[in-house]
Amino acid sequence: MKRVNGINAALLLIAVLTSAVLTAAISRRMPSEERRAGVRTVEDATGELVPARDYARIVSTSTIADQVLIEIIEPERLLAVSAHTLRSEASRAYADKIGVEHARDVETIIELRPDIVFINNFIDRRQVERLKEAGLNVFDLGPMRGLATLLPNIGQLAAVLDVPNRGQALADELLRGLDAVSADIPEDRRLRGLYVGIHGDRLYGGTAGTSFHDVLTAAGLVDIAAEAGFEGWPAFTNEQLLSLDPPWIITNPGTERSLCRHPGFQSLAACKAGQVRSIETHLLTDPGLGILQAAEAVHAAVYGDDA
Repeated sequence: MKRVNGINAALLLIAVLTSAVLTAAISRRMPSEERRAGVRTVEDATGELVPARDYARIVSTSTIADQVLIEIIEPERLLAVSAHTLRSEASRAYADKIGVEHARDVETIIELRPDIVFINNFIDRRQVERLKEAGLNVFDLGPMRGLATLLPNIGQLAAVLDVPNRGQALADELLRGLDAVSADIPEDRRLRGLYVGIHGDRLYGGTAGTSFHDVLTAAGLVDIAAEAGFEGWPAFTNEQLLSLDPPWIITNPGTERSLCRHPGFQSLAACKAGQVRSIETHLLTDPGLGILQAAEAVHAAVYGDDA
């Protein structure tokens, strides 16, 4: 079995198990009156139990939720999405949606009178409590760590909105798409590389435990930063990058030129061979369903028509 197939099979199993667990059982922590009424709940990233039902007024401040919700529920049920999504997504599906700039825009959210609010955990818990005090259900999807959290998030969103089959179908479709990107590249023909970006005067990677790693792997690259034991978003020193000496580098537009002009980096294998490729920032930094399009872009940039 090829590497990407093995990864996707394992993650698909996670998605199946997550969906089944989230939609099957009534938690023992549920209030007794709801338990007697047979109300199902779904546990969010903080351990909070949120009733599962067909919510009609939904607000999302999570880019992950924005993308998933538009695929699994009727569009009119979604009142508002993150302002970032409105700025970055060209889809007409969001044309009539209100944009919420930040999850901390509590008053704006409350004025919309939603039944449920989806967030990621980058928010002051006091603001979450204000939303709950206003009578709103709040579902925290937790951190964003690539497919390892995206797949369970799809299952959670579908379960709490009482459309588990739609969530499973979406997860299956995503994994099939990712698997197909480099399905014709045998393991021994996979090229080696990593992601690195420049922020100020620092070099940052994106490797194991992030969507950057999942994109590289699905695109048919061996992530040598992960292979070397790096995790998350490491700040590389010049010496570390030189030691890794990647044959291929994936980066953001504009960085490919400045990176190879950096003192000492002209000797990097990728710079000497002209094998530094930039991918549109909005694709590379998308931790949600956009990872498929990002993987396709990386695959095309590295393998071209020779794959």
